[in-house]
Amino acid sequence: MTRAGLGIAALCTGLLACGSCRNGDAGEALPSSSAAASSSAPGVVAESLPRCRAEAQRLAIPGEDITVGDVAIGTGGLLAGVIRVDGEKRLASVMRASLDLTTSSIVDVGPPLGDDPPPSPRWNGTTAYVAYFARQPSDAGAKLRELRIARLEPSAVGKLEATVLQQADESLAFDIAWNDAGVGLAAWDEDAPTKADAASGPSFEGRGFVKVQVLGSEARRVASPESSDAESPRLVPRPGGGFWLGWLARRAEEEAYAVEGPGEKRAFRWVEVVPLTATGEAAGPVRRITSEKGRVAAFELARNGADLAVMVQDELASAEGAGARIVRYLVAGEKGESIQSSDVVDGGVGTTLAELVPSTSPAEGARWLAWTDTTDRTHMTPLLAAGLVAAAPPTTEPLLDGARVLAAAPPDILYALVGASSESEGTPAQRVRPELRRFACPTEPARQGPGK
Repeated sequence: MTRAGLGIAALCTGLLACGSCRNGDAGEALPSSSAAASSSAPGVVAESLPRCRAEAQRLAIPGEDITVGDVAIGTGGLLAGVIRVDGEKRLASVMRASLDLTTSSIVDVGPPLGDDPPPSPRWNGTTAYVAYFARQPSDAGAKLRELRIARLEPSAVGKLEATVLQQADESLAFDIAWNDAGVGLAAWDEDAPTKADAASGPSFEGRGFVKVQVLGSEARRVASPESSDAESPRLVPRPGGGFWLGWLARRAEEEAYAVEGPGEKRAFRWVEVVPLTATGEAAGPVRRITSEKGRVAAFELARNGADLAVMVQDELASAEGAGARIVRYLVAGEKGESIQSSDVVDGGVGTTLAELVPSTSPAEGARWLAWTDTTDRTHMTPLLAAGLVAAAPPTTEPLLDGARVLAAAPPDILYALVGASSESEGTPAQRVRPELRRFACPTEPARQGPGK
């Protein structure tokens, strides 16, 4: 699945082809922590020509006023959650497309509620699922919503597999993963209660907590510690039937700093992770992976054999206008005792969130990193499946400027969402409809050196 979520950066002249790695000290349990430091010396690389060329296959998304959310890819095809207008109806739907983009179908989940995001499709092996929100009646004044996880049949939403009751606060962030035994786990964030209950201890008003629940069960537990203001959870399975859970933690900076937005203090943001059992219980201590004085915009988790790879977009620039960077952390050991770090892109990343592009092959994992620089040019960095380090220098890809890279299929296919003008209603400048397109992007690009 791909989400809006991960920042990246650097001009070709400032990128390490494969990053520089060092062994970090063993990660410490919270509240004490040791951030994995990154040591890198920018190298000079030859200019590389673009890799990607557009193929003929393209597929329009039916409807008007289309919003595309999460995307999942598997051997059974490409799934995209969308909100669209069909006639006079506003619908939350999932578009299913074959990998060659020659066939497609739309499965309507129902009318979207307010500002709820599009349905989130998922693959668990060869079985397709969809997760979506539904409102619940208020209980003693509490506003509640229900996250529903159902099977996604070829032409309809199938059997409801699980429900997760949540507090209906502003955050709609959640994640779902299945372990090797097929057990599913959901993670989401909630705000702390707004009023202190003297009988239950201190109030944590204003903090966020991450909770988990095994799919098919009604038992839920808080996974983040009381010392963390936690949000935006991510899940991946780990060997032995458990899971890795990560989240963003934050702390407001001093009053002397400028504000990020109206009424909002600037904040330090970092990533914390914890190993979980198959039932969602902690199997080790919570560890801080990145610096507590960083400004992590987004992150993604990826399984790397027995280890965990964490890809982080950090907006803390080395100098004014230098742009963000993308750093990969490798968390090794059964309980994350060892942390290594390396720069994947060491600067120049713009404000658009990067995409750790998923692949149809679980063995290959995410093979590409798509990011934009400070001038909104699109770059593609190929990643080694083992460790998710850069396999080659990045290339600028003009054909992908303004597009959203969604997914990949071996050996060299990328799928992207691009805007397509419609001549049937109004002029091309007036009507723009998104469509799925295929691009061929060989891992090894052509090089342009002196005298060529």
